[in-house]
Amino acid sequence: MKLFKRISHKERAFVARQMAVMISAGLPLTQAVRSLSEQTDNPTMAKVLQQVVDDLENGYSFSRALAKQPTVFSQVFISVAAAGEQTGKLDHTLTMLADELERDQGFRSRVIGSLLYPAFIIVAMIVVGLIMVTRIVPALESVFKEAKVDLPWTTRTVVAVTNSIISYWYLYIIGLGMAIFLFIRYTRTEDGRRAFNALLLRVPAFGTMIANLELARFTRIFGMMTDSGVPIIAAIQAVAGALDNLIFQESLAVVSGNVERGATLSQSLRKFPVFPSVVTQMVAVGEQTGQLDTVLIKLADYYENETNQSIRNITALTEPVVFVIVGLAVAFLVFSIIVPIYNLASVIN
Repeated sequence: MKLFKRISHKERAFVARQMAVMISAGLPLTQAVRSLSEQTDNPTMAKVLQQVVDDLENGYSFSRALAKQPTVFSQVFISVAAAGEQTGKLDHTLTMLADELERDQGFRSRVIGSLLYPAFIIVAMIVVGLIMVTRIVPALESVFKEAKVDLPWTTRTVVAVTNSIISYWYLYIIGLGMAIFLFIRYTRTEDGRRAFNALLLRVPAFGTMIANLELARFTRIFGMMTDSGVPIIAAIQAVAGALDNLIFQESLAVVSGNVERGATLSQSLRKFPVFPSVVTQMVAVGEQTGQLDTVLIKLADYYENETNQSIRNITALTEPVVFVIVGLAVAFLVFSIIVPIYNLASVIN
């Protein structure tokens, strides 16, 4: 049977939350998973959970059963589940995991929401512009030609663009499609993704938001995993896979190797500029005091606040920029149409 419906972060959080509740209530693990598979409305999740039930009945541990579904359960999910099994606190670790998944989903929603408004305005501007150049300008062009009115350079530019779009619209579509295809193909390569991710981190305001978001996720997930009893090297490797930016992922891969060879976490992080000094200093304090998980959670709170501030800054910045761009575009089109009409009226008089 083909899995035809994707599984969202919200559904993964729901599974973790419900399992924690049922296990803490004394329900056997296999029965808890079976109950969830019967309750979920998502056929993909239902099938995955039923496969987990089958593996549990065949003697697999919970974490090993989850590991057989890597497209559904992340390495973080699997590592936290394994730590919960080893410590006998599976309900506690699953509750922490559900909290993190819900928090991460909330962050993603806020980031996307901050970009929806300017994206909507830009799309609306493009639609209005296309209507102008394909409907209104051609009708006025014939009037101007008959009246033999001298057209300003702005009008001539609009007319030339209009004729080009009308005559060669298919070339524009092909060109745009090819550009999008090549961009996606390039960013799916390791070098392309690395270059694009590095570029994103350099974009004013937006790059700060991405860095703060990744740091918040890194500190929160890493703190949760160390608090759950996951070994530090396994935690670093798992959290690296949970991040989106390749620059952070590659940095943590090197950090993991350095820690495995005996270096401290703070010393290893200090070598990479994507981790600010406040992170390395606080991690060093956590290592010295034996409270690394507590320090990481406090850092996560700090960077979550910084991320929220970055989102507000981007929203405040993009609104006037978008309005200026829209205003200039409208002014250009209006000037290109009103001036010839005014000249036409003068000729008629």
